[in-house]
Amino acid sequence: MEQIKSFQNSFVKTIRSLKHKKYRKKENMFWAEGIRNVFEAIENNWDIDTLVFSTDLLRSDLAKSLLKKTTIRKFSVTKAVFERIAMGELPQGLGAVIKLPDEQAVEKVIPDKNGFYVALENPQDRGNVGAVIRSTNAAGGSGVILVGKSVDTYDPETMRTSMGALFSTPVYTCDSIANFISWNRKYKVNLYGTSAKAKQDFRSVKYSRPLTLVFGNERQGLTTDLQQELDLTLSIPMIGRASSLNLGAAVAVLNYQAQGWWMNSSIMKS
Repeated sequence: MEQIKSFQNSFVKTIRSLKHKKYRKKENMFWAEGIRNVFEAIENNWDIDTLVFSTDLLRSDLAKSLLKKTTIRKFSVTKAVFERIAMGELPQGLGAVIKLPDEQAVEKVIPDKNGFYVALENPQDRGNVGAVIRSTNAAGGSGVILVGKSVDTYDPETMRTSMGALFSTPVYTCDSIANFISWNRKYKVNLYGTSAKAKQDFRSVKYSRPLTLVFGNERQGLTTDLQQELDLTLSIPMIGRASSLNLGAAVAVLNYQAQGWWMNSSIMKS
């Protein structure tokens, strides 16, 4: 297999361009870097265009075995070229160019009656969105809903912080708050949100399914329109000197509180 050595190679230039949203849209592709991301994409049957690797950087025997067996198109590049392509620190020597999936509008989804979703209103921090996808997946969530204006799910930073969870977590979009509220009401999905001013401690309530846990923008919180539609507004008390949790941490706390409530309820019934 011929090795790509030049930074000027057209395919190398294309991969580098995929760090920008406009070029991801133009090429209808995105770049997923790292062994975990690549393996998750393959296991979950995503449409992979090309695998890119550097033998000088790749240490994983499992990844090396995959490259020998796979029928997916693959390109070998030098260490210097891969480091130029890499969009994160300490590159592992393996990445994939993957076709963008069709956007999934939440309005077309029939929710699982025993499911729970996490909705983010106008999220602007790429790392937080990736962390939310990861913790929702870990807690057994049914999906993440991005409401209003959101960062791109396939941004390299979002990909990095999701740690491969993006490939097995449904991510839905909803253009407007009104449509999001209508979807929840149509299917009788409970809406719980958080506020620093809320009087109900998140540990003191019943978590009724189907459920959407909804969180506001990192700086501004939930809009008034959405706050008014909540079935419950919960607080996460700060015991120490910290004034608040970041979005990723707050979502993880509520995800596991809800999951723990359901687990304890099932134990009591058995």
